[in-house]
Amino acid sequence: MKGIEDILAEVGKEVEAEMERLLPRKGIENLNDAIWYHLDTGGKKLRPALAVLTCKMLGGDVNRAMPFAAACEIMHNWFLVHDDIEDGDTVRRDMETVWKKYGLAHGINVGDYLSDKVYELILECGKRGMDEKTLVRLLKEAVFTCIKTAEGQTLDINLRKNNNPAEEVYMKMIEEKTGYYLTMPIVGGAIVAGAPEDVIKKVREVGMKMGPAFQIIDDLLDMTEGKGRKEIGADVKEGKRSVLVVHCSSECNEKEKEKLFEILNRPREETTKEDVSFVKALFDRCGSIVYAQEKAKSLIAEAKELANGLQPELRDILNSFADYIIERKR
Repeated sequence: MKGIEDILAEVGKEVEAEMERLLPRKGIENLNDAIWYHLDTGGKKLRPALAVLTCKMLGGDVNRAMPFAAACEIMHNWFLVHDDIEDGDTVRRDMETVWKKYGLAHGINVGDYLSDKVYELILECGKRGMDEKTLVRLLKEAVFTCIKTAEGQTLDINLRKNNNPAEEVYMKMIEEKTGYYLTMPIVGGAIVAGAPEDVIKKVREVGMKMGPAFQIIDDLLDMTEGKGRKEIGADVKEGKRSVLVVHCSSECNEKEKEKLFEILNRPREETTKEDVSFVKALFDRCGSIVYAQEKAKSLIAEAKELANGLQPELRDILNSFADYIIERKR
């Protein structure tokens, strides 16, 4: 079997061609150019690959699934464009974010436009011979996912004011913020393939373990590799209550905890490199880095256990993606 990076590159080319049909590179100034500025900054194409491969391994028509796969990628990028605005992020993948380069108003509008293109792309599946019942089911899955993700984003923003965050609150937040929209491609791929209900239920359960693991690894990457940017500790500057914060706040002493939240609660522009270094050192001393790694590994182990109930071809590809989520460095 091909490596995951090779699969992502291969599917990525097909998905990009699909997106270019409904999102041409040339068009309205500050819209088409802004969209492709963002899309060309990179991205793993993990979600569309999951949609295509789930469909393929279940014997489905990949050509029919391709617009849906592209919709998953567009949804992901819509969320990223708006997430950068909500977080005040000025850099993504070592380039200026859309709102920073094109202005706040254009940034909001780009995200709104992408949100509509998600549904237009799914409707394109009908032109590939998909029956109306399946098409409506995919649309319902997308609507459900968007609602849950927005709810999760709200929980994330709310949590940033919490100086005593509980792990169960954090876990609920990442399940909704990240879990559902990593699960949607897998479920959608199974739906396109006409999989039986027990298989759809099972792949949903697998996805809802992989999604939170993905977010925890993101939390870790932010403090080790620099998540999507060269800068380390952007989450600290944003005041995010990551799994590292949640664990550390329960392990450090009262004085350290007070300083931790004092730093997290500061305005982004007032948070210094020394502040970030203090927080990272505290995470290391309290074992929070190791704890987060083990938490993510545990979720992936649960995902693999659930995947054992699936047919071998699909089980193996989902397990490979699960390993990739844990091992990735960006």
